[in-house]
Amino acid sequence: MKPVRALILDDSAICRDRLRDILTRDRDISVVGEAENGDRVLELVRRTQPSILLVDLQMPGTGGHETIERVMANQPLPILVVTGQPSAVSQKAVFESIRRGALDLAEKPEHGDASAEARLRSRVRELSQVPVVRHMAGTLGASRNWGFGARRSSRPPAPGSVPILAIGASAGGPLAVAAVLGGLPAILPAAVAVVQHLPKGFARAFGEFLRTRTSLPVTVVSRRTPIGAGNVYIPDDDRHLVLADARHFAPSDQPEVEGHRPAVDALFRSLAEAARKSACGVVMSGIGRDGTAGLLELKARGALTLAQDEASSGVFGMPRAALEAHAAERALNPAELSRELTKWAVDTARGLGQ
Repeated sequence: MKPVRALILDDSAICRDRLRDILTRDRDISVVGEAENGDRVLELVRRTQPSILLVDLQMPGTGGHETIERVMANQPLPILVVTGQPSAVSQKAVFESIRRGALDLAEKPEHGDASAEARLRSRVRELSQVPVVRHMAGTLGASRNWGFGARRSSRPPAPGSVPILAIGASAGGPLAVAAVLGGLPAILPAAVAVVQHLPKGFARAFGEFLRTRTSLPVTVVSRRTPIGAGNVYIPDDDRHLVLADARHFAPSDQPEVEGHRPAVDALFRSLAEAARKSACGVVMSGIGRDGTAGLLELKARGALTLAQDEASSGVFGMPRAALEAHAAERALNPAELSRELTKWAVDTARGLGQ
């Protein structure tokens, strides 16, 4: 792995000092520049040649959103939003930053939390190696007919044994997941379960983000919840999302799976045990291998298994792992995934007699 050159933008000198201290405990990470806002970000990027930008969103002068937009339009590089405990305002701001081109988000570790500090260093190392492309804010959704902002269905859930589309993603995933959901029809004869790796405190904001980009109702599962066709289900903060029985999703406090809760594997494995051929699994943009083991179990039980293709993935780690393990049958872009999943849902529902 190449040495990491980090540029830090944060209006707090204390936070900059702390981030520098955390990162440089890894000898392969150096902090090559710092600033209190994004006023001179393009100059700093040219001068310091960073491999990753860590940015706070709330800064005087040129704030986080404008900074991300400038960098991704002119000198694109991986951007990690580093945030404190989220407020309602900052939650929405984070997903706006992702829309503008940020790759992922992470919490500022609390003082003395060695495991959180190690996770941040690991995330910085991994993201710094990701190739990125020029990104003009809004063009991903605006240039393709994925149904963003479509009229939301008011149809209530219809509990029963319905096909389940399960999607797992991590870094680079929110926009790709939203693209797939936006391409699904308003009347879908299947339920959709989504596990997206997020820091604690962002689950409900992620739900709001998805609601602006799909015609399907989105439910955050905080208790045993009936499954209805044409609905999207996501896990609450720091909970796994699992299939409790053929008619209900439920949150789970089972241990983390390879450092993740929620974990994609936890969802996929619960579906493999109970739903089998009436479920399908999709692994999308993300770091690591979460989802591969569960996808293999789904495939062994006759389920359809897919992955996002490399060209459309912000981070190809999770899809690559699934494809190399032969857990995913095919790799498709978000528009192709929407079409394939719609066809699968219609055919499977027909086979179930719906």
